[in-house]
Amino acid sequence: MDVANATPVRTLLVSDVHLGCKHSQSRKFLTFLRQFKPESLYIVGDFIDTWKINTGWYWPRDCDEIISHLVNLSQQGTKIHYIPGNHDSFLRNPALRAFLPTDLPKFEVDNEFVFETLGGWRFLVTHGDLFDVFETRAQWASRGSSVFYDACLSANWWFHRILLGEDRNPYGICAILKDRVKRCVRFISSYEAKILQHARMRDCNGVICGHIHTPDIVSNDSMVYCNTGDWVENCTALVESNDGRIHLLQRYGEDVLLDLPNRKLPLEPCLENVVAEEVAA
Repeated sequence: MDVANATPVRTLLVSDVHLGCKHSQSRKFLTFLRQFKPESLYIVGDFIDTWKINTGWYWPRDCDEIISHLVNLSQQGTKIHYIPGNHDSFLRNPALRAFLPTDLPKFEVDNEFVFETLGGWRFLVTHGDLFDVFETRAQWASRGSSVFYDACLSANWWFHRILLGEDRNPYGICAILKDRVKRCVRFISSYEAKILQHARMRDCNGVICGHIHTPDIVSNDSMVYCNTGDWVENCTALVESNDGRIHLLQRYGEDVLLDLPNRKLPLEPCLENVVAEEVAA
């Protein structure tokens, strides 16, 4: 789909595409990306998997087409924000960013951004690895487990190819497995509590993150937690349409709507105050 024929949206948020990893569903991501023409695009970390450079780097034509499409979006006026994750943490170093190819799209890079929705809700956007105790204190454990997990992904792919249909998730079993593991990580790290507390300190109403590959939207009376998911096991993303509604789009599941009230609307006048004003007049 050409950019001119894509659906205009206000904001698109994606994470954990893991380009360079053979298990990245890059072709499906490219198809998804071509459907939209966003005013703003947030790449919420682990877009490129530099951990694979020495252990099975895989860069098919799809990856080049994705980069070309991002260049095209940038030239068409899309503002691109890039939040590095643990797999592309080299982008946190300004000196290393200077060695990037000059034909890459222009983008802002930071560990976090504040994204304000059309309705006035402020979300802290960050990858999430900086709130994960294993990434901040024992990354060796995370890197070691990734080798085992790659083997599980390969086994899952072959199982899917032999026994299941094309419409089924080729990594569905691993998505369930990873969800169970990440639940333990979230419990040990107090992941969601830490990241939401940080968002409160930034005067935000919620947080949008990635990292744990578990797409989700959870809201309560005070805060909203959104996880964009990934493009390995789940193929999910967050989209804010031009009317301000936010959807969690899921290739292998039902989409989830986050329909937030408009915080920019003026409060309706209290009936008692109106009566008092009329009496005074």
